[in-house]
Amino acid sequence: MAEGEEDSCSDIVKEDDNDNSGEANLEAELQMFRAQWMFELTPGGSSTGLETRSCRTRGSLLKTIDTKGKLELAKEEKARELFLKAVEQEQNGALYEAIKFYRLAMQLVPDIEFKITYTRSPEGDSIGKSYIEDSEDDSKMADLLSYFQQLTLQESSIKLCQPELDLSQTHISVLPMELFMYIFRWVVSSDLDLRSLEQLSLVCRGFYICARDPEIWRQACLKVWGRTCNKMIPYTSWREMFVKRPRVRFDGKKQQCCNDNQER
Repeated sequence: MAEGEEDSCSDIVKEDDNDNSGEANLEAELQMFRAQWMFELTPGGSSTGLETRSCRTRGSLLKTIDTKGKLELAKEEKARELFLKAVEQEQNGALYEAIKFYRLAMQLVPDIEFKITYTRSPEGDSIGKSYIEDSEDDSKMADLLSYFQQLTLQESSIKLCQPELDLSQTHISVLPMELFMYIFRWVVSSDLDLRSLEQLSLVCRGFYICARDPEIWRQACLKVWGRTCNKMIPYTSWREMFVKRPRVRFDGKKQQCCNDNQER
């Protein structure tokens, strides 16, 4: 009899525990529901509020990127102005001022030299007359090149040059054209010794034609300016670009003086 009473008491205790556990779970679910409901009622807590905040954040980010882009463009434009001013000062003979402007430009944009596209060859007011004379000389030189090429085509011999006197030894004129061009490129070398190339062109008509080979001058331009000179515009030839387009010199020579020496 005592054992039956103990079993019934234990069953009652278990039922009470289950009821208490169920009430606790129900209370927890109710609390979670209330919390979620309050969160949705709070401004910015709903999904619409989250989307609004996301749109605001995205708009702020785009505005920041746009502002940064404008600042970069303004900085590049300022560097461009300083670099072109340095070129003008260098051509006018004010080398100290030119170096100062070069330094300021490259502090803003280190590779500004390669980002400038020249629509014309910049020149100072003091050298306007000499620039016109140089242009006339270039046109004469271009006519001279065409004239030499026409003479070469008209002649029966395709040799670039001929010995002035009869020689018992083999003359350089027997070399093929390909070997001549290899020698001329070797003269220029990686140091861009185009002054020696110009001196070599004074030997004879054939050497003059070889020294004006567009590929030699194109390679020289690529060596100096890289991919920024993939087009000759506004220049008429690669040689004209190399001679007239401003560039940073590392041999201590003034740009205009160098131009005069190369065009003579």
